[in-house]
Amino acid sequence: MVLLPALGKDLGATGDAWRMMQGSTHVQLQAARETVASHLSRETTRHFDVALHSAAVSSIQSMQELRSAVGDCVTALRVADVGPVEMILAMKACALDSAKRYSPAGDDYPASSVDMLLEQIVKWAISEYYKSDS
Repeated sequence: MVLLPALGKDLGATGDAWRMMQGSTHVQLQAARETVASHLSRETTRHFDVALHSAAVSSIQSMQELRSAVGDCVTALRVADVGPVEMILAMKACALDSAKRYSPAGDDYPASSVDMLLEQIVKWAISEYYKSDS
C-alpha cells in the first residue's frame, strides 16, 4: 500500500509534487524514472545533465541553458501525453538522477547543486507545461 502525504492548504502543484517526491516510496520513484526512460532520449537527458550542473556553478547564461533543457524535457513529456503531476515527478527524478549520470570535474557535491535548483526546475517545468502554443 502506498500512502501519499496529506495536502496542506498552502500547497499547489509544485508543493504537492515536492512532498510526494520527498516522501516517495521506491515504487513511486521507479515509476517516475520509467517515465523519464520511456519519453526522454539519452541526448535530451545528457543536455539536461550538462545544463543542470553547469547552472549550479556558473552564470545567467547557464541558467538560460538549463531552462531551455527543462523546456526540451517537458515538451517531450507533454507530447507523450504525460500528465502534469507525472511530469513534475519525472522532472524531479531526472534532476535527482542527473547527479549520478553526470559528475563534472571539480564538482565534489553534485547532489547539493541539484537540490539548490530543484524548486526552480519545477517552476520552469510547470510554466513550460502550461505554456500556450499560440
